[in-house]
Amino acid sequence: MQSQSEHAPIIVTDEEWSNRHLQDESWIEGYWKSRNHPHRSFITETIQKFSPIHSVLEIGCASGPNLYRIARKFPYADVRGIDINPMAVQLGNEWFRQEGLSNVELEVGKAQNLKRFRDKSFDVVLTDAVLIYVPPDEIRQVAREMLRIGRVLVLNEWHIFNKRLALFWNTYCCLKMKTEIQAKQRFTNTNFSLIPQSSLGFFVGHWARDYKTLFQKFVQKEKVHITKLPKKLYDDKGWQTWGAIIEVKGQNITDSRTVAHP
Repeated sequence: MQSQSEHAPIIVTDEEWSNRHLQDESWIEGYWKSRNHPHRSFITETIQKFSPIHSVLEIGCASGPNLYRIARKFPYADVRGIDINPMAVQLGNEWFRQEGLSNVELEVGKAQNLKRFRDKSFDVVLTDAVLIYVPPDEIRQVAREMLRIGRVLVLNEWHIFNKRLALFWNTYCCLKMKTEIQAKQRFTNTNFSLIPQSSLGFFVGHWARDYKTLFQKFVQKEKVHITKLPKKLYDDKGWQTWGAIIEVKGQNITDSRTVAHP
């Protein structure tokens, strides 16, 4: 694997993810074949702490490698996933049927639009390397909506453990992409800044953020628990540096601003 400094920083848009299969479908099967990656067991064990589990939603599930393990671990749970790529959803559903797992269903959907789901309709809402693609101007609303629909959030994402290091990498990545203006041209809807609020996002190759500060806008601080991932779970330097499991126990949103739900 390359070190973080060798990666070319790229901001990937939703449109690119949703159309990725048009260029190459092999990544979809690659995700499915990664069902035994060690971090997936770590995620499942984290979810098990909140047993009994009757319902799980994974946001950005791809073809469902995490949900495969979850469905087998909790065979009586309603296990659902949404992903922005329709081909990943189609193939994932086919593979689940072939495996005889009838308690899993994948649908097309995205983190930025969870209106279809009722309040507190899932025991656990999961993301795995999804919020690292959600830009700063969208993350607060995504966090709010996940808390609305889930009793517990389990997020495998990039957390800022060291703000100085994040500032360094943020500056490096901005310079690597030539200029801040060029970055805006790459992703015009992003509130991209060299020195953003750490709770909303530092671009360090992917979006990393201070999730404790972010979620304290909505829940009491003792409801948020951050665990640095063991380095043995990933060969990738970025995940070894920033990777974390974020556990959030939901409650009534305490932010003073109100949001209308259907």
